[in-house]
Amino acid sequence: MQIQTNFSLKNYNTFGIEAKAKQFVAVHNLAELQAILKNHSSEKKFILGGGSNMLLTQDIDALVIHIDLKGKKIIKENDDFVWVESQAGEVWHEFVLWTIDQNFGGLENMSLIPGN
Repeated sequence: MQIQTNFSLKNYNTFGIEAKAKQFVAVHNLAELQAILKNHSSEKKFILGGGSNMLLTQDIDALVIHIDLKGKKIIKENDDFVWVESQAGEVWHEFVLWTIDQNFGGLENMSLIPGN
């Protein structure tokens, strides 16, 4: 996990707009996220997921934390319901496809929505 400075966010937003982050770090697990938040507690932060629900209009004068946590698991299921836990970095469409592959009905109509 490395903090980069003056980092281009062009590949981190679905509009492909060129904007720069003062500082940028991608976190891939909970321990990395906790360490960044603890070690940079006094800094201004900007949490970034898939970049599909924002329009960048200027550079971001903050530590941009890109949430790239992956993982999904079945927590509980019965004859009527399934409880699934998903990490915040999972791509939504891929998650929907996974639920279909597991024969879990209910999310089919929500496929192709961009985001994490």
